[in-house]
Amino acid sequence: MSSTVMPVGSSTFIIQLQPAAQTPAGHANVPVSLQQLAGAPSLTELKAFLKSQPKALGTVQIMIGLLTLLFGIVSAIYVNSPFASLGCPFWGSVIYISTGSLCIAAENRLNSPSSLCLVKGSLGMNIISAIIAGFSIILLVVDLSVNSMYSFFDYSVHYDYQFRYLYRTLSMGISGVLLVFAILECIISIFLSASACKATCCSPQVQFISQVITSQTHLHDSSEIAVISNPATHPAESAPIYSNCE
Repeated sequence: MSSTVMPVGSSTFIIQLQPAAQTPAGHANVPVSLQQLAGAPSLTELKAFLKSQPKALGTVQIMIGLLTLLFGIVSAIYVNSPFASLGCPFWGSVIYISTGSLCIAAENRLNSPSSLCLVKGSLGMNIISAIIAGFSIILLVVDLSVNSMYSFFDYSVHYDYQFRYLYRTLSMGISGVLLVFAILECIISIFLSASACKATCCSPQVQFISQVITSQTHLHDSSEIAVISNPATHPAESAPIYSNCE
């Protein structure tokens, strides 16, 4: 059985052809299944998602995830901060990389039947990434605020003044870089979420209309075509049955 997907205007047609079956009376039955996805997002609506450059921004998200992971490892080893203690650099970077990969796949396979699922998946992951990035921003701002308080103390009376100064500089430097990455990730995720929402959630709901067309070929060159509509459709919309016999 072969299947063909044809986007036409605001509708999508799926045509399925089944192999012919020879009956004892010499009739050849060729069933053809026609499904119309009325109201589904058309290819033009999904291509509007390309205006947000999901492939380029997805690559940026992957790079942000990798850099967040690297700086998070350094922060977990040398810096004692709430951001590193909660493991935000690790599970956050995994979410960033997954989101970027899904955005790239959504653009590369935009003409495939699974394009709508990929765009919706990209929408969900970008929303999650925006939430994670916002949570990371709060933790990093708190971390920077706590570290900046140490500058008001005089460590000259302590023998480890130089060590404490280097520790505070390293901690604030890493937190500042991670804060920039988190803000950038939050902006990108919100922008891609809005673009994906316009291409999917703001489009009409999907309505399935299926038709089965059966062609019977007789030995005396007679043909009969029957059209059976989906019971969910109105009876007045069903096509009549034509029979031509010689």
